Amino acid sequence: MFGPRNDERRSAAIRALKAAARSLFDAGEDDAVVVNELQCTEPGCPPIETVVALLRAGSAPRQVKVHKPAVEVTQEDLRVAMLHGHAHELKS
Repeated sequence: MFGPRNDERRSAAIRALKAAARSLFDAGEDDAVVVNELQCTEPGCPPIETVVALLRAGSAPRQVKVHKPAVEVTQEDLRVAMLHGHAHELKS
């Protein structure tokens, strides 16, 4: 299940998601895009979700959550999440 091949696949997926998110968020050169996979153990929570965040100086961070592992998330998943209210600003 785990190993070098899966680590490479996950790393490639995260790089692709960062590139897609940069475009979808219209991120500038100075903006940071962060992609993380999170495990949830709370009842009703998906076992793994991918969180993509835009960090822009002077603005509240924005984030999108997709209830899939990073290797399964597509650019279309990100776009749909942003369009249908799954993207939100984080409160400070």
